[in-house]
Amino acid sequence: MIERIPKIHNCFLFLPSAIALSHLTRLVLIAQELQQRGAEIAFVFPENNQILQHYNFQFFPVADAVITDFSSNVFAAYTPSLIEQCVNDELKAIEAFKPDAIIGDFRLTGAISSKIAGVPYISIVNGYMTDYFDPVDVMIPKDKRPLDYKIASIAAKAIQGKQKRDLATHFREYAQKHKLKNLVSLYDFLRGDLTLIADLPQFCPLENLPPNFRYIGPLIWEGFNATVPDFLKINQSKQIIYATTGNTGKEKFIQLIIDAFKNDNAYEVVLTTGAFIHPDAVPNIPNIHVTRFIPGSEIMKHSQAVIHCGGNGTTYQALSQGVSAVVIPFNNDQNINAWLVKKNKLGIPLSPSELTGNQVKLAVKKLLDDADIQNKVQHFKQLLTNIDAPKSAADQISTLF
Repeated sequence: MIERIPKIHNCFLFLPSAIALSHLTRLVLIAQELQQRGAEIAFVFPENNQILQHYNFQFFPVADAVITDFSSNVFAAYTPSLIEQCVNDELKAIEAFKPDAIIGDFRLTGAISSKIAGVPYISIVNGYMTDYFDPVDVMIPKDKRPLDYKIASIAAKAIQGKQKRDLATHFREYAQKHKLKNLVSLYDFLRGDLTLIADLPQFCPLENLPPNFRYIGPLIWEGFNATVPDFLKINQSKQIIYATTGNTGKEKFIQLIIDAFKNDNAYEVVLTTGAFIHPDAVPNIPNIHVTRFIPGSEIMKHSQAVIHCGGNGTTYQALSQGVSAVVIPFNNDQNINAWLVKKNKLGIPLSPSELTGNQVKLAVKKLLDDADIQNKVQHFKQLLTNIDAPKSAADQISTLF
């Protein structure tokens, strides 16, 4: 029996953060699905870049922060004047396009402009970007160490509450000028009339979710042409390692990969450098093949292990292919994914502080010899087999109309 997909004749304005490419590409996947169902689509972004041009989406320019150091507080770049400019640009786009709903990903001003304009707001978030995520349980499992968990949880709630309020200070002050209620703490700005969680509940479980918070699964963009370039078709008789900085990685990550595997004939390594590091900056080493971007899932099909920084997309790419990972995180969000990988026994997290290349290689060997980890990643591969997050998102969005 063929499933009937309901037509959607609404107009949707997409507001991705420009802080990292993944916030744009996740929304592109949802936009394509909605467009196929008959919806009219437009994007608000600082530039009509290659991705938006490729899909020929209607485009409106908007201001945003420029971030190059992802280990720092990215919200510090949003000064009161920049926030005001972002909201004004968004309101101009809303007035011109007249959307039935606004769909945002990590763009905090979207929660403000949608309320000012009186347009329903749909937010795409990771599970740990909600007030329903318990980071203490990830680090100190309450079922195994209940007393330690209780003590840590009391302290953590107070600390985290203050941190989230402090991070949202300028956004909150602007919202208050417009007499907008319920926009106080950081995660208030990442919540919508409908909040869609780009995670699996088995990987990132959340408790006591309200009915307008719904899991859709991971949104993984593989590029325009999800094939591995000919020059990266490497020797399959060796251990194939895929290593990626993502778009928020560090030069230190690249150096660790070089130190771990250079001229070791047991390994062939495919290394991607992301948006901020040019491949030409990496030394030419025979068994380390370097490119800026590659469809991660495709190269993972040929890989025995993945080494990455803990980005949401790469984490789920590895799980979807049943490949275990060494995770070397460089910022708070990546740390959380690294903890979740450890808690779910899907890989090995390593702190970059004082880490050596030899320790990275030893972790890969341990990973490949750990039958429990290998079984766990195969379990998650099965869980992800029938997940279609763009379709799920479109189905959930259609319930609003």
